[in-house]
Amino acid sequence: MLAEAVVRFEPQMAAIELLTSALGRSASTSKVIDGLGLRDPLVKRQSARIAGLLRMEAAVPWIAPLLWSRDASVRASAAHALGTIGGVRSADALVIAIQRLGPRSSLIIALARAAPDLYIEAILSARHPRAALQAAAAAAGLRGRRTAIAPLIAQSGVGSTRFRAAGTRALGWIGSPTAVPALIAALEQRDWRVRMSAAKALASIKSYSPGPELHSCLADRNEKVRRAAGSALRRLSRLGNAPVLGS
Repeated sequence: MLAEAVVRFEPQMAAIELLTSALGRSASTSKVIDGLGLRDPLVKRQSARIAGLLRMEAAVPWIAPLLWSRDASVRASAAHALGTIGGVRSADALVIAIQRLGPRSSLIIALARAAPDLYIEAILSARHPRAALQAAAAAAGLRGRRTAIAPLIAQSGVGSTRFRAAGTRALGWIGSPTAVPALIAALEQRDWRVRMSAAKALASIKSYSPGPELHSCLADRNEKVRRAAGSALRRLSRLGNAPVLGS
């Protein structure tokens, strides 16, 4: 019932604040926080869900440890709750979990939702563990953060292979023409995953007119790169930016 009521409200509406205040006076919010520490996975899931629906930032320290629960459904509920609550504390908890557990998709999606303005850009612009950089790159792409283009480009030729692949994918999701030179350069990277990601990313930039670099990927030694290049050229041809293959 609570979920059905809250879903009608906008995240910043005063109605949610009034509902949270009323529940606080009735000691219901304390029961939610207590439920996060109980052994029963069902109660933990329900408590995390309610805390997320009500944007209970005070519950973040109790939700964060659930991110490495043995129960997958509890982990998922905790990540979703932190993504919904948002803010620096939620984003910090997700980054710590990513550093411990790796860049899992549920954590990356939650980070993309939770991160306040310029939080992701700050991670990309500083020295952080590989997992955090990879997750931040993916989150920037999911959010379409144009302010992340510069740090993504700056790190496009450095870092781990997985980070460079994630960074090129993110540049494609953002779709800015300013990323084209960096993506063309990525087509020459030694790792096939980076080349494949760059080809896919170029296909997402509507103003890009394919040059010899992308066409040469049709003869790449890796089959996945060849397929990505062929798909990119076909997509761009439909936009009028490339000749139809085989013509």
